[in-house]
Amino acid sequence: MRLRCRIIRNGSVVMDLAVMNDAVVERGSSPYLASLDCFCNDQYVTTVQADGLIIATPTGSTAYSMSAGGSMVHPGIQALLLTPICPHSLSFRPLIFPDSAVISLCMPKDVRSHAWVSFDGRFRHRLMDGDVLEVSTSEYPLPTVTHQNVTADWFRALNKAFNFNMRTRQKPL
Repeated sequence: MRLRCRIIRNGSVVMDLAVMNDAVVERGSSPYLASLDCFCNDQYVTTVQADGLIIATPTGSTAYSMSAGGSMVHPGIQALLLTPICPHSLSFRPLIFPDSAVISLCMPKDVRSHAWVSFDGRFRHRLMDGDVLEVSTSEYPLPTVTHQNVTADWFRALNKAFNFNMRTRQKPL
């Protein structure tokens, strides 16, 4: 699965990318929180005030999204993950949307500071007042090769990278 990420400015697409892991919107060096109006399929979700926001694929769920408190999502599940980075709200928690969702992050015109967006940690781009970052599932999926099967390979990778659920058993009494 890949993401299609588009930046729309004044009704025109200024950037259109296919992304494998995540799109990260963050405040950069500004002392002010990033402020974004968040929509899913044109339905208002929330106004995000945070250090940033991550939209990830299941592949990207074990990267920055996980470090920011997001769920690890099996690669067989087609979903979009929305994970806040240090939100200024106790009620805003990571969300998981179906792959049919279109997530739009809109920069309000009255924000204190601009925000930056990067795609798979590259292609950093400044979001201006009124810009919209539109993220959906790419129509061009990323083929993957497995060693055994997707689940066995995923748990092997989790164990290797994070020592996931690896611990010494307690000795009997």
